[in-house]
Amino acid sequence: MKRTYEIKGMTCNGCRGHVEDALLNVAGVADVSVDLKNAEATVESQFEVPLENLQKALENNGGQYKIQPKNKVGQT
Repeated sequence: MKRTYEIKGMTCNGCRGHVEDALLNVAGVADVSVDLKNAEATVESQFEVPLENLQKALENNGGQYKIQPKNKVGQT
């Protein structure tokens, strides 16, 4: 499954790399693509990965990043 999340707190390519590395180390995550310009990460996983696990990985990696589901057009 593939989900896109908004990432707050990224300011440079170093940040992008930290976010990518942290999310790749979460159990069940198969691939991560981070877009610095759009401040989002697309996460491919083998199963539903709780948002809390993704946030915890970002906190444990020493960053002050926040992750939240990306609102899709037409959804509230």
